[in-house]
Amino acid sequence: MTTDPQGQYLWQGGPMSVQEYLQLDQSTLDGKYEYVDGVARLMSGGSAGHDRIAYNMRVALDQHFRSGPCTVFGSDVQVLIGTKSNGKEHYVYPDVTISCDVADRHHLNTLIRSPRIVVEVISPSTETFDRSKKLRAYIACATIQEIVLIDQFKQVVEVYRRVEDGTTWNYMLYGPDSLIELISVDVCISMGKVYRGIDFDEMLIEK
Repeated sequence: MTTDPQGQYLWQGGPMSVQEYLQLDQSTLDGKYEYVDGVARLMSGGSAGHDRIAYNMRVALDQHFRSGPCTVFGSDVQVLIGTKSNGKEHYVYPDVTISCDVADRHHLNTLIRSPRIVVEVISPSTETFDRSKKLRAYIACATIQEIVLIDQFKQVVEVYRRVEDGTTWNYMLYGPDSLIELISVDVCISMGKVYRGIDFDEMLIEK
């Protein structure tokens, strides 16, 4: 990597070390980078619908944990999701993260190390990545019990759920009028809450 006259790191593409990634992410003032499989990826800006759905999900979950034992985080908090077989770490910014580890709750904490549930609102520009490399990295993270993928153009929510043996995953597809079950934290959320304030006719026009 090189730096510009203001000292900001410039990414020129390709693999990089964890330290190089952290320097890049921390020095970038107008964006955030995720780091999966040794490669940094600049996060693109989301639509109003994407932002609304992520906000709705965070609020709905937060209502269940106002007195503990879990904490809900938004997309500004970085999450460490484990290592590959070669020891490289993955750093991501999920739309919503739930951690039930007390070590992640401190108000000055900037890195979540024990995510239990991660939520991604799927966008056309990120869908391939979210459903491939990022999903595999989530599945490989030992602390994650459920992965939630939310469609922003129709009422469809997918949940990947780790079963008791720790290595097998179940898949659940929820449609309109469903109650979304998050078994690892004993929470159910209605589709109405997830998509509150969303006009699907407008969303289709924007797409």
